[in-house]
Amino acid sequence: MTHARQQIREAVAAVLSRNPVPWKTVTKTRIPATMQIWPYLMVFAESESSSQLTVNDPCVYEREVTITVAGMLKLPTNTSIIEDKMDECAAEIEQKLTQSTLRNELQQIQSLTLISTSMEVVQEEDGIDHGEVITSWRISYSTLEGSPDTLI
Repeated sequence: MTHARQQIREAVAAVLSRNPVPWKTVTKTRIPATMQIWPYLMVFAESESSSQLTVNDPCVYEREVTITVAGMLKLPTNTSIIEDKMDECAAEIEQKLTQSTLRNELQQIQSLTLISTSMEVVQEEDGIDHGEVITSWRISYSTLEGSPDTLI
């Protein structure tokens, strides 16, 4: 049994993995791989809210999952261009991840909304200095009570 959140996360990763891609890999987890191949994307579920839509048995739950897409970019030698690189990454994600491309992957998706973008430069003593572009998306869908693996 695969929870609907996992199906959605996998669909988002599939859309972002389509060629051409400016990143080396798309992972479906918030934990960076031990062998990081820069640049890369991480796709993970941040949170989910739900409400009961019907009173029949089983009831229908209307759900909204927040999916985060984190673009990880190695800090270039010319650090003055990191802002441009982060904006390019955000633009690429937004161009690829649309309602129509996501619905082509998973038809039961009701809506997709970009809710926020944040950017940060991380300088590490024992790691790799990098830029992070974090986009958060609200994706709505429905399931039946007791069937969290079946989108309706």
